[in-house]
Amino acid sequence: MASTIEGFQQLAEGLIGFAQNLFQDVRARGPQAIYYRIRDFDIRDVDITNLQLSLIMLITVATGFASMVILANLRPEQVAPGPSKENRALGAGSVAQQKEGAPPIPPPTQVVSLRVYPIKSCRGFEVDHTRLKKSGLLLDRNWMFVDKADNKFMTIRSDASMTLIDTNIVEGTGEFKGAQMLEVSIHATDGSVIIPAFPTAKWLEANTKLSTVEIWEAETDGYEYGPEINKIFCDYFNKDVALVYKGPTARNVAVNGRSELYGKETPHMFADVMSLQVASEASIKDLNKHLEARAKEDPTITALTIERFRPNIIVRGRDSHPWEEDTWKRIRLTTTIAAEEALYKVDLDVVARCARCQVPNVNPNTAEKHPHQPWDELMKFRRVDKGGVAKYKPCFGMLCVPKNEGKIQVGAVLEVLETTDKHLYNTAKFEDL
Repeated sequence: MASTIEGFQQLAEGLIGFAQNLFQDVRARGPQAIYYRIRDFDIRDVDITNLQLSLIMLITVATGFASMVILANLRPEQVAPGPSKENRALGAGSVAQQKEGAPPIPPPTQVVSLRVYPIKSCRGFEVDHTRLKKSGLLLDRNWMFVDKADNKFMTIRSDASMTLIDTNIVEGTGEFKGAQMLEVSIHATDGSVIIPAFPTAKWLEANTKLSTVEIWEAETDGYEYGPEINKIFCDYFNKDVALVYKGPTARNVAVNGRSELYGKETPHMFADVMSLQVASEASIKDLNKHLEARAKEDPTITALTIERFRPNIIVRGRDSHPWEEDTWKRIRLTTTIAAEEALYKVDLDVVARCARCQVPNVNPNTAEKHPHQPWDELMKFRRVDKGGVAKYKPCFGMLCVPKNEGKIQVGAVLEVLETTDKHLYNTAKFEDL
């Protein structure tokens, strides 16, 4: 009996020593040490009794369990495949809410186009991806032209030829090598200038002057470019004009985005009243169906592209439910970027419908303005808002205020979080919608 107990003690001490050595080996050589220990073990080298063999089997099971615990603590934490970074700075009330009596929440849809217009009233361009800031899409309406006679902004409403000024992003050369540059050119001519797309404070101080300018009867500031930049545009417009870049003074969004109705001030650039406009492909299709019927009587009426309405984000929508964007109150854009293993979620407050002027009557390819369409047709079935001046105008697209910032790309998912039937242009408070 004494010899059996002594044998158990020796066996236990041996197993404890084996476990200690194994742990040290795993620490030094990694988990593969367990493999080598098992590979080199030979049961024939061990002198044991049946009782000892039973004990060895029991302890082996325990040792295996302990090894699993050791490995679990030594291995780095594994991350499941898919997006591992997420933009979580979502707005308050970021969960979808179907309120009693509100229009039904439509199914998610996709972003099919992103459009940026660097210079107010001039031609923009499409991008596959960009960054959505609280002031709008990156580079959108950061510049505008002013008439030097009074330093008031120039608009396509009074000069349709502005749509023949093209913009494009090009790569810099020379001292700007590697930088993104804004190329501004005049359609069908050789005239063009190139300026930094993201000018530094130092560059602006050396190449522009800070001036007071006026937009929609309100003063703000802008960095005014010099004659070497402005000359081709003065010649084109046949008057003294200047290109200006938005200055440091905040210019806040207007109408339903103003603090009295939205609850806080939100700075933006040179867009008319709001940071961002979202429109639906399904709705432009429906408008074109109406125009197609009119074209049988007037051959000058043609199908329109959504560029006529100058939106920033275009979603697919549902052909069976055009204009359902009228009921949006809160929406979310979700963008998955596989290369970054990142997920971006940006919430937007949809504060108002976009009440329209006759800019969509201007063909952006020719600068010719149709005397009637699409204004006349829109007036027949799109006077849907009884607030402020909108009661006298048709509506197309929705005006939005971003609640947070993030990347966005074509293919992003738009999800409606909340709906309303109480939009009133420049009248309704957002909290009452």
